[in-house]
Amino acid sequence: MTADRSTALARLREEMERPPFHSVLRPQAVDADPISGTVTIALSYRDELARAPNEKSFHGGVIATLIDLAGHAAVAVKIGKMAPTIDLRIDYLRPSDGENLIARARLLKAGRTVARVDIDITDTQGRLVAVGRGSFSTA
Repeated sequence: MTADRSTALARLREEMERPPFHSVLRPQAVDADPISGTVTIALSYRDELARAPNEKSFHGGVIATLIDLAGHAAVAVKIGKMAPTIDLRIDYLRPSDGENLIARARLLKAGRTVARVDIDITDTQGRLVAVGRGSFSTA
């Protein structure tokens, strides 16, 4: 049985707090819909996340991490447990505007052993910054 939206958002918030590494990034759970298999996560800009000194734009590694954790979270909210990353592909489309990033992850399929997720990263102006596709273990 699929959890309701508030239960799914609570699960997403739990997933965002669990890994110690997330305390460095400080991702914020915004929304989780277990019916559609989507999650939304925000990440606020801080200077230590910049790609270059005196440039208010996120480092590509931070964007990759956000894609990975959003993909994992979409699967975990749906199946109710951890979902380690198997494979991750990222296309960087433009530099971020430096204010916030929004990750929207959409579960494509959750099978017995593998789940597939598409992830879009947008900036404060709503422009697409990067897209990702990940495979995650459901076993």
